[in-house]
Amino acid sequence: MFVAALILASCATRGRLTYFRDMDADSVVAMPVPRDIMAQAGDRIAIVVTSRDRNLAALFNISGTCGSADSACGSAGGDARGMVYTVDRAGNIDFPVMGALHVEGLTRDSIAKYVKRQLIDRRLLTDAVVTVELRNLCVSVLGEVRSPGRVPIDRDCFTLIDALSAAGDLTTSGDRRDVLVMRTEGGVRRAYRVNLNSAAEVYSSPAYYLSQGDVVYVKPLRAKRGK
Repeated sequence: MFVAALILASCATRGRLTYFRDMDADSVVAMPVPRDIMAQAGDRIAIVVTSRDRNLAALFNISGTCGSADSACGSAGGDARGMVYTVDRAGNIDFPVMGALHVEGLTRDSIAKYVKRQLIDRRLLTDAVVTVELRNLCVSVLGEVRSPGRVPIDRDCFTLIDALSAAGDLTTSGDRRDVLVMRTEGGVRRAYRVNLNSAAEVYSSPAYYLSQGDVVYVKPLRAKRGK
C-alpha cells in the first residue's frame, strides 16, 4: 500500500508538471489570430525616414527634436537606428515638420505605413521608406520561475510561452494549472488565469498574446487556488 501510494503521488506530481497534457501526435488545436504589439502612451518609438534625396529625408530625422508634446527635450534623441519619440498621454508623437501624429493603438507596421502616407499626402516626400522600431518594451514575470524579472519584448507577436521561456521556465514548485496574467485595459486592471496543462486553454486565452506592461505571476503549488 505504501509503494502504491508513492506511485500514485509520483504520477500526480508528473501530471501537474506536464505542459499541454491534452496534446499528442495526432492532436489538432485551433491557434488564435496573431496579435501584434500596439503602441501605448509612454512607449518609445524609433522612426527612420529614408529617400533618394538624402537632404530632404534628413528633415525628418532631426536629432534633438522633442518626441513628446508633454515632455521636455532630452526624452527623445537621434541615433544610428533612428529618431526616438515618446508617445504622449494623448497618444501622439511630435514629428518633425508634420507635428502631432496619433499612433496609439497602431502596430509597428501600421505606424510605418501611416507616417509614409502622411509624407506622400502632404507632398513632403514622395518616395519615402519608413522604418519603425518599438523600444524598451517589456513584461514582468514573477513567482515560481527560474529567472524572475523584466523580460524584453523582442518581436511583434509576443506570447505567454515566449515570456515564460525567457524567464527560464517554471520551477518544479510552480503551479502550471493557474498562471495569472494581469493587464491594464481601458483604465482598469484585468486578470486572466491560464492553465498550462491544457493546450486548448492556453491558445484560446486572451492572455496568450501579451502586451507591454503585462505582469505574469506563477504561484507555488502549495498555495491554495483562489488565494
